[in-house]
Amino acid sequence: MEAQPPIMRPIQPDQTFRDDWVSYFQYKPERDSASDVRSALLVVMALIAAATFQAGLNPPGGVWQDNKNDHGVNQEAGTAILGSYSHNCKVFFFFNTLAFSSSIYVIGCVNNAYSL
Repeated sequence: MEAQPPIMRPIQPDQTFRDDWVSYFQYKPERDSASDVRSALLVVMALIAAATFQAGLNPPGGVWQDNKNDHGVNQEAGTAILGSYSHNCKVFFFFNTLAFSSSIYVIGCVNNAYSL
């Protein structure tokens, strides 16, 4: 009688890890030092501030390259493409400003609470 290959079962992810992933990343005083948490928070907030500042300077889509009026959209060279669509521009800059302001606020709070 010929040997049959073993039955292949799909690998199931570790259920306990998936259920506890939030608690895994929570602050635990016995595991994490306050300075490590502060440093990680400052790095993340600085990256968010840098990305949102850059997005404010160079909005998505770039700038128009030439002057023309295409389908009712005024294309003036050097102006932001996103600025030609008023509603999209307002929504983008609202959330971009919110993210930038929040990250600067958190950086200020962390630095004020742990002054050198």
